[in-house]
Amino acid sequence: MVSAASDAKEFANSLQTSFGNLGVSLGTSIDGWFINHYGISITPWIGLAFGALAVIVIFWRASLDRAIKAEYL
Repeated sequence: MVSAASDAKEFANSLQTSFGNLGVSLGTSIDGWFINHYGISITPWIGLAFGALAVIVIFWRASLDRAIKAEYL
């Protein structure tokens, strides 16, 4: 993120921290809702789902980066 906003490194770092905290808050809230409705035994499955979602987003972002680099070549 800092390399994308080299003129505003402090702003980029604060955005990264803010969205990290937002992710923790949302993940905790969603997992809490599932635990409340389905019990504690659902927790590993929710963790697996969030992990799979993270991997999908990582690969999606990598493909976007490759497409952007190919466009500028």
